[in-house]
Amino acid sequence: SKLVRMCGGTNLHTGSYMGKMAGETEENDLSRDALRKDWHGYKKVFPVASGGIYPSKVYGNLDGYGIDCIVQAGGGVHGHPDGTTAGARALVQATEAWLKHIPLQEYAKDHKELDTALKYWGY
Repeated sequence: SKLVRMCGGTNLHTGSYMGKMAGETEENDLSRDALRKDWHGYKKVFPVASGGIYPSKVYGNLDGYGIDCIVQAGGGVHGHPDGTTAGARALVQATEAWLKHIPLQEYAKDHKELDTALKYWGY
């Protein structure tokens, strides 16, 4: 993380709290904190979570990283049964649910794309 910051990088893949690249919580916390702490005047860096990120995995990653992170969800967007646009909407809806502190299953009742994604990939 120090090298990325020194080179002017803006983000660094750190694994994830949930998904196929999920690491140990303590390790993720250390990476997250190293990217955000004040360090010799270098800019802070966004942690990136990716790998097996579907709408159901958004909550766990945002719980760990907070809102200042990048969640990459290629297959979790493009693999949606109703297509890429629906997949993008489902990911946004999962983020909205987290921001509003509403459980995904409850939020999905009024959000078709999220409901479809949760039924397809599971909770």
